Amino acid sequence: MPACSGFTAGLTKLCVCWSPGRSKPAAIKFLSFISLLKGLRTMQVIYAKSARWFSFLVFTALLFSFAASLVPDAAMSQEALDIAEAVGAAEAAQDASSDGGFWSLLFEKGGAVTWIIALLSAVGLPIAAVKIFQFMRMQIWRPREIEAAMLRYRTGDVRGLAGELEDIAHPAAPLIAYAIAEANRSGATGEAGELLREETSRRAQYLLRHLGGNIWVLELIAASAPLFGLLGTVLGMIVAFQGVGQGAGGADTALLASGIWEALLTTAFGLAVALPFSILAAVFNNAVDSTRDLLEDALTEIMVRSASVAKARG
Repeated sequence: MPACSGFTAGLTKLCVCWSPGRSKPAAIKFLSFISLLKGLRTMQVIYAKSARWFSFLVFTALLFSFAASLVPDAAMSQEALDIAEAVGAAEAAQDASSDGGFWSLLFEKGGAVTWIIALLSAVGLPIAAVKIFQFMRMQIWRPREIEAAMLRYRTGDVRGLAGELEDIAHPAAPLIAYAIAEANRSGATGEAGELLREETSRRAQYLLRHLGGNIWVLELIAASAPLFGLLGTVLGMIVAFQGVGQGAGGADTALLASGIWEALLTTAFGLAVALPFSILAAVFNNAVDSTRDLLEDALTEIMVRSASVAKARG
């Protein structure tokens, strides 16, 4: 099938570009990611409930493949250690940066804490990608069509309005259409009105829970990644001061400085991971809150107006 072949081609291209031992420009690696995402979108894998775990496993495997490709071999690591002992921490950092890049230095010096933060990032990336595509497909950031429909409702032009609302992609549109149709049928008064309020409230809560699903994971990553980075820094500082304390010649400023900047790498990595997830979680929560406010205003207006019309007729 064309969709499957597009996904397979994108996955093959990405694995080739990011496999250990291969050096590709950053632009080519980025384009390989885009190719894979296009294949996923064509197959509608991201939108399928059972395929979310597949997307998570793919991104996790690719992240670890990328990390493995950046870690230098044993000879290179020994050479970097020899340079550090000979010329000091500053020249060692410059040499490591020129040979393997910042990421190879980070994973070499950061230890287990760096891999934990990388794992958190691997968990959050597919969740954020799925959430972005979900909200874009639902057009949750474009409520203008619903606002235009409610403007028609205020003017009394309700003929065919429920059917038009059902064709709008915004997640609040079907519930508003249901409320308008039921309110026009029952009048939203008495026992029928109370049942309608309970049913619309139940459906609204279910919709909002669906929209807010997995956002807590992004918030947890944004909160825990800096703490793991700080933990790595504290552990690195302990090792650095322990080495200085055990030195025969007293405190060595160069050795202490080397230990400190190596320890600070994990804090920088934790903050770098936490910042985008914190921003994304805030954007997603704002979209859910906006949908909640839109539903509350629309449903309240429908109930009040329908009850007023029913009383006027009765």
